[in-house]
Amino acid sequence: MTKTIITLKSFLRNNIVQAIVIILSVLLSFYLEQRRQVNITKQEKNYLLTDLTKTLESDIEQIEIILEGLDISDKNLIKLLDDINNNHTILTDRQVAEILLQIQIGTSFFPQDGIFNQLIANGTFNLIENEELKSLLLNMYTHKMDRNYATSTEIDNFNLLWRRQIMGNFRIQFNYNSYDGEIYGQQELTRFRFNKQYYLSNELYGSLSQSRIYVGMYTRFLNDQKNEYQTALALSKTEIGKD
Repeated sequence: MTKTIITLKSFLRNNIVQAIVIILSVLLSFYLEQRRQVNITKQEKNYLLTDLTKTLESDIEQIEIILEGLDISDKNLIKLLDDINNNHTILTDRQVAEILLQIQIGTSFFPQDGIFNQLIANGTFNLIENEELKSLLLNMYTHKMDRNYATSTEIDNFNLLWRRQIMGNFRIQFNYNSYDGEIYGQQELTRFRFNKQYYLSNELYGSLSQSRIYVGMYTRFLNDQKNEYQTALALSKTEIGKD
């Protein structure tokens, strides 16, 4: 009887040990698989962040080109206002027509949000460790993007009406070279009919002043955007380097 009990205890002990070993093996296997999946997901996150840095660099370049154009346009607007204030004694008729043609306040910034949307869609966005980067990206591609579109639409609509007035009142004709220029190409004046009465009118003066307001608004907004994109770019590179 005693021998039977000992044999039974030994059997149970061996089976319990085997069961524990099996359970631990299964748990270890699950753990290793989970770690493998996490590493794969982190690797995918880093791939997407690497693509994001390229997109950010491209967007920063686009912003800088638009800012340069806005600065040139603002200087040209000041030239026209000064000439009007001096009863059209500073610029020639042709200079005025050429300056009017060069002013571009309706060049919009279009952020590239495809990589960010991928980060959100596949869940890898949550693996970003830097909370400042996560908060910044969410702000850049949600609230700031909506604000950019709203501001761009308002300026574009104003610019469209204003350019129609300019083209109509000065009978401006030009050649267009789509291959010259950073974004939309270049326009070359070929002929015009100067309308001095309209040029010295309160209507045009008000449109030029309003144009300067929009140039200032968009310049400030794009400079803020540029700073945020540069910060996001630096944080993204740091995040990639952690893993």
